[in-house]
Amino acid sequence: MNKLTKFLTIFIAVFSLLSLQGVFAKDFDSIIKKSKLDETSTVSVSVKNAKNGKILYEYNENKYLHPASSLKLFSMAAVYDQLGGDYQYRTQLFKDKNNNVYIKLSGDPTLTTGDLTKLFKELRTKYKFQVKDVVVDPTVFDSTQWGTGWMWDDDTSKYLPKYSPFTINGNVVNISVKPSKNNAMPEIKNKSNYQITLVNMLKNGDKNNVQVVRQPWVQSDMTYLKGTVKTPVTIQLPVNQLERNFIINLQSALKSANVSPKGSIKVAPMQGHTELILEHVSKSLDTMIAKVLKESNNLYAEMIFKTSGAKFIDGQGTTSAGIDFFNSFYNDLKTDTKPVIVDGGGASRNDLITADWMTEALNKIYCSNNFESFEKLMAKPVEGTLSDRLLNISQNVRAKTGTISGVSVLTGYVDAKSKEKYSFAILIQNYTGDAIEAKKLEDSIVNEIYNH
Repeated sequence: MNKLTKFLTIFIAVFSLLSLQGVFAKDFDSIIKKSKLDETSTVSVSVKNAKNGKILYEYNENKYLHPASSLKLFSMAAVYDQLGGDYQYRTQLFKDKNNNVYIKLSGDPTLTTGDLTKLFKELRTKYKFQVKDVVVDPTVFDSTQWGTGWMWDDDTSKYLPKYSPFTINGNVVNISVKPSKNNAMPEIKNKSNYQITLVNMLKNGDKNNVQVVRQPWVQSDMTYLKGTVKTPVTIQLPVNQLERNFIINLQSALKSANVSPKGSIKVAPMQGHTELILEHVSKSLDTMIAKVLKESNNLYAEMIFKTSGAKFIDGQGTTSAGIDFFNSFYNDLKTDTKPVIVDGGGASRNDLITADWMTEALNKIYCSNNFESFEKLMAKPVEGTLSDRLLNISQNVRAKTGTISGVSVLTGYVDAKSKEKYSFAILIQNYTGDAIEAKKLEDSIVNEIYNH
């Protein structure tokens, strides 16, 4: 092939590619313009071929915006690569020469009172010594329980409980609410031994509309229940004092297991010579990550993120160590922007990211050796937060949503009609009103990607 022929071949190929991208751009531009969200809000889009990185479409791709819960996709992919899907948390019992029993907490986000009860029943069955003190060692993580930039009024949200090594039963308690007869005040009942000051301001009504309000500047556990009640309902309320809640549940577990310590329950680092005697082993990490990616579980995300930090520095788990690991994992991306993150789950308004970075990260994840197994953990339409979206192409999409007030995000992969696989990131921010219009725009863009 002579030089002229070679030049013409390359020129035609490049021209064809640019022409094709131009056609694609018009299609996507039309969808964005039709939605009218771009007139008052910020819309950012990046679509790339997952296999070769070629750009299909870009729009405001380098603007820093809030990722919301879509950040979980990237933090969990890094952890999955680091720890593996088979990783399990181990909550262990140790014994010293004085018959003190130590509970070495592991940061297991799934630990329950039932798990502790089973451990101590096994202790009573296998070992006949009189337990002196029960000592809880929480040093696996630091004591930070709330994310930087998290909103104070999310304190009552069951989706955003505080997190710590003392996590048990998801760090929530169940409050039952029942309407009353004869226009009396509705009945509220705390089903847990963890005591909360509940201020009943409810009324009987024609629908269930219970609002939960806290005023932490008055009293951390004083909780106001307002609104109306028509039928019995159970409210999950986050606890504020995690150590106290853990000790209360530990006492319940000891009682159920018929174990009566001669001494007391203490909280302290494990010291001196001890012997491992029993352990509770959690389900595998992949089941937890699936819950994070499909249901957007914030508690799991932050606990797992701290676990990744502990592994990375071979020390105590902290959010900052998790961030260091995250940045190290994605350090090789060839992008003009770098993410700014302060947590692992995207609940903070301080998290900032670009659509261009997200699709580059998605392509890195796609090229990893464990992508096939990780992709199965992601939500597809009909599952989790995508249960009622993109149902027409449910077998061709794996994605993660992100939603906070005024922010909607969708990011993931599309297997297109052309048999190409595309990574995409759509961030819509600073809109007012219901999020449904933003999600309609996201779904329209994803359908357009599928048709290419």
